[in-house]
Amino acid sequence: MTTEVVETVDLPEAVYEELKGIVGQDNISREPAVLDTYAFQYIAELLTGHSYLGRPCAVVMPASTEEVQAIVRLCNRESIPYKAVSTGWGAYGGSPAPGILQLDLRRMNRILDIDTDNMIAVVEPYVVGATLQAEAFKLGLNCHIVGAGSNTSILASATSVMGQGTTGVSTGFSNRNLLGFEWVMPDGELLRVGCFEDSDEWFTGDGPGPSLRGIIRGFAGAFGGLGVFTKCAVKLYPWFGPSRIELTGVTPEYDVEMPKNHIAYLIAFPGWEEMKEFGNRVGEAEIAFSMCHNAPAPMIAAMMESNMAFYDLWKGGLAEHFKYSLEVVIAAQSEDELAFQEGVLRDIIRRTKGREIISSKNDLRYYVDLTLGLGRIVRQAGPMATLRTIPPLAQFMIKSLMAGKRPSMFAKTLYISLVKQHLNARGIFRFGGSFWTSMGALTSWDCCIENAKEGEQIKRKWIDEGVLMDDGAENAWGGLYESGCYGHLEELGVYDQSDPICVDHGIDFVVDTVEATINKHLAMSLNATGDPFHAWYSPHVMNYHDHVASIKEEFDRANLSDASVYINRSIVESLMKMIEDGGGNFNFREIMDLANDEFVQTGPGTETEELAG
Repeated sequence: MTTEVVETVDLPEAVYEELKGIVGQDNISREPAVLDTYAFQYIAELLTGHSYLGRPCAVVMPASTEEVQAIVRLCNRESIPYKAVSTGWGAYGGSPAPGILQLDLRRMNRILDIDTDNMIAVVEPYVVGATLQAEAFKLGLNCHIVGAGSNTSILASATSVMGQGTTGVSTGFSNRNLLGFEWVMPDGELLRVGCFEDSDEWFTGDGPGPSLRGIIRGFAGAFGGLGVFTKCAVKLYPWFGPSRIELTGVTPEYDVEMPKNHIAYLIAFPGWEEMKEFGNRVGEAEIAFSMCHNAPAPMIAAMMESNMAFYDLWKGGLAEHFKYSLEVVIAAQSEDELAFQEGVLRDIIRRTKGREIISSKNDLRYYVDLTLGLGRIVRQAGPMATLRTIPPLAQFMIKSLMAGKRPSMFAKTLYISLVKQHLNARGIFRFGGSFWTSMGALTSWDCCIENAKEGEQIKRKWIDEGVLMDDGAENAWGGLYESGCYGHLEELGVYDQSDPICVDHGIDFVVDTVEATINKHLAMSLNATGDPFHAWYSPHVMNYHDHVASIKEEFDRANLSDASVYINRSIVESLMKMIEDGGGNFNFREIMDLANDEFVQTGPGTETEELAG
């Protein structure tokens, strides 16, 4: 692995001056130190083989749709590839090819409207989940926030990238919450999609006429490969809570007064099958505000003060046996509704042999359940693991009590994490510094559980090889959506991005999980994005790449909107032939390197008609 920045591609002086005239002198830069901050991105080393993406030729920060249009039109005139990014979450916001113009949309950060009657919010790209949620709470409403965290863009998740989050059981997920939107197309033309085009209202993105939502995003979105989205409307949902959640303390140890008629639980089960049945039953009953599976390692780490404190507790071996668990929040609008929902939940817990391990309702029944649940986990772990875990656990509990923390603190931390989405990323990044994820198809909850089982077995191999952190092998994250109509569980692999062995072989874990989803019919992985993965998946899924590439070619004939994580027909079909010629035996790292090399040489700026030919 090398940490060298790839070659620099200079922007012509005349073009730079014209861009400066569009956005203003303070909102454009080509300083190397600034450009390298955009090139140095999370998981770049797994995608490109070194720590950097391609260095942009410049970074511009437009403040309006009109400025975005002017920039994109200039790029088309001068044949300059470009890519927009809002809050950004890793290598998906950049390009392996040097010389793209990076549009940083951070100045477009306004909530344009919250329609309380129709429960709709209209936002610009840099409005993050925490900001919209805080304003929506004041009006008795709530928004869906993706699991990546409350500091991520609402618009990006709805229009361009994955959109799964913990409240999906009651709020759907970002893909499904997209309504009308404003789209600067790859050639710089402006399109207002849905009813907004005719009525200046945002309540649907589907009419009149054929919907374009499937064109611009589908399962995963185009990751910046189809122009720039400058405004969008998203669905909001009822919020039966206070207008402001008052927090005390500092991250991650916030304390909160639990809102009236809200309860948070962590419920443990004997095994995967019981956990599966519980999820299906709760979804069907429609009683949960939030329901999520967090694997024990990141969940415990998010509550610990340091990695060393986590390690001392984890190495005992007891904690990893909390893996068959689901976190649930009930948010009722009245005492009567709370009593009903809690009664239904307890009945489902009983039927599925679950036990309450954490609960914000500290009654006698909970402590009985906790005792029985811990007893079952101790039996699963065995006496030696229990004995090894007791000293660090006792030390942690004593220290917590001396600091004024009570057992209910854990329930409050759980509650805030699920409602405000501010702990998940912290819990997973703090171990080795990075992670990649795989599997995670949007499919039936039963199939999600099969993904988790298979992912656990695959991960054990790479833990034993020293490539991934030993997190007990089970590190699935996800939940159910739209009352359990479907769900997702993705398998996270944690690694040290400064360790050459981890970097060189981290992709092998992903390769094994992708192969399992194909051979064992576990639905398409989250990794079904970008040319190498399209080349692998497409022959098994009706050659879908042909349809996706046709969309790219029709809407971006100049091929200037960077599609490094989207699609390039020529590259995909070249890789497909390579895989076919090898009889299914191939080195995936070699395929990724070849795809990156070809993309750098012939990707952005090469007209799609030539590629198609």
